[in-house]
Amino acid sequence: SAGERNYHVFYQFLSSATSQERNAFFCRGMQYTDFRLLSQTGTYDRRDGVRDEDNHNEMLDAMITIGFDPEMIQSLMRLVVAVLHAGNMTFTPHVANDHHDESCVLDENDASL
Repeated sequence: SAGERNYHVFYQFLSSATSQERNAFFCRGMQYTDFRLLSQTGTYDRRDGVRDEDNHNEMLDAMITIGFDPEMIQSLMRLVVAVLHAGNMTFTPHVANDHHDESCVLDENDASL
């Protein structure tokens, strides 16, 4: 929807990820505009002035407080980034014997990674 952001966790991660995390999660040098899920509305900032970095750190602190171990937290962040990358994938209809069937194939000409 115009003027709305997607889930805040995406922006929070991208604004706070370390170089090591960005390398490990294949998003080195990528910004909000590199992900279709985030760039569809053109809205990247919060209207309430809250900093994504602060919210990300508070979320991580809360995860630790309720007992998430570092490996679980990294797995969750990996999942967040996987959703962003999956949103960049495109598919084309599968054509067999000059007929479209109900399946599709990954468009490797526009692969996200």
